[in-house]
Amino acid sequence: MNKCVKHSTQLSLVIISLMFSCTLFSQFKQSTTTAKKIAVIHADAYWFKSDGDSVPFIDVYATIPYESLQFTPEKQGFSAKISISLSVRDTTGKKIAEKNLDRILFAETYEQSRGMNAEFDYVQFRIPASTGYHTCFINVHDAIANTDIREVRSITIPVWSKLEKEHRYLFSSVMYAAAIEEKNNGPIVITPHLSNNVAGLNDGFFLYVELYHFGLPKDDVIGISYAIMDEDQEETFVKSSPVTYAAGRAESQHIYIPVKQLPILRAKRYTLIVMAHTMKGDSIDKELTRSVRTLTIEQTIGGLVYQDLKKAIRQLRFIATQAEIDHINEGQDDETKRMMFEEFWKIQDPNPSTSRNEAFEDYYGRIDFANKNFRSYTEGWMTDMGMVYIIFGQPIQVERTPRGSDGRTFARWIYQDQRQFTFVDNSGFEDYRLTTPFPTGIKYRYSGVR
Repeated sequence: MNKCVKHSTQLSLVIISLMFSCTLFSQFKQSTTTAKKIAVIHADAYWFKSDGDSVPFIDVYATIPYESLQFTPEKQGFSAKISISLSVRDTTGKKIAEKNLDRILFAETYEQSRGMNAEFDYVQFRIPASTGYHTCFINVHDAIANTDIREVRSITIPVWSKLEKEHRYLFSSVMYAAAIEEKNNGPIVITPHLSNNVAGLNDGFFLYVELYHFGLPKDDVIGISYAIMDEDQEETFVKSSPVTYAAGRAESQHIYIPVKQLPILRAKRYTLIVMAHTMKGDSIDKELTRSVRTLTIEQTIGGLVYQDLKKAIRQLRFIATQAEIDHINEGQDDETKRMMFEEFWKIQDPNPSTSRNEAFEDYYGRIDFANKNFRSYTEGWMTDMGMVYIIFGQPIQVERTPRGSDGRTFARWIYQDQRQFTFVDNSGFEDYRLTTPFPTGIKYRYSGVR
């Protein structure tokens, strides 16, 4: 059993980096225009309370990726104009708060304006609230594009009274955190993860929750643990050992729980429960309180790739030389090959200072798109259309001819540099082949254009 921990430190919630999971591609239409990427924002809402104060408050965080906004050229870069609004309604539907912010965002380069390095803006609202059910409506208006991006979050604040004398405990909302760091014996700095989806947190993550004590002071030793169950809370997949805390004296305590990687969880929806129990020796006894939230594992490009490493290495043919592929395959075992595969992609990473590898995501995202859209007698990535799409990306214009009397159909892809590719389907089964040989020596290169 872990030693009892007394914890009462100043808390500072600071968003350091954006963690979120997003859709990479949408199928392009057979027309003269390209499909527009769906604009998204990322938001979450939590309730907490201050020491000595019986009024709870709701913290609402939102991040706005630059790639979701429309920027316009300026003399020294690019700018976007947004209006951020928050409306909070209580159980009866009555509006209890409304806040608005106008902002002008700047990007020095076109690449930054498209979010190539995961650039984003963020906002935090704090709203005094009462107990009960609340709904938070977050809206971002893009003034240049004249579009709105909306998110809705609901939150329930349990009932309590500052004057109650019954000895009991209560948890706040549970926050998923990508990182928690103490700055030179100063405040604790937390990087919130604004999503139920934790699939992208490859190094694990943290649970942050506050424990509140009501009633007369008392010396307690309580165990705090978490469990991950199926959505109906019938089957338990992960259960942590309790960490013991000295409780009952402080009005509130800040709890930080590390969660390791979750490789055993399949891609689906789960329920995460944080629990506090009395302790009987080294074992938990009576449950005192719990806090519940949804946890999801969504399939990622990286997850798809590592399901079949042998195939992923073969699929390097459009970015790597045959010598590089042979070098990886010469690894003595699967773990060595995986390390060499990852080393290859580290070299391709356009922004090695960030946790994302945009080139890796883009390349295998294109392969995934090709498999879903260009499959013929073989997998989509192995077709001529798949090859061209993986190397050059989405064309700016697609032309098709009706099926002729000879049964053939032609398609032409046109790119911005006037490069063109013509395909013919001789069979009538969408088996498009290039009409001229593909140029030798041309490989995929990350450009930031999806």
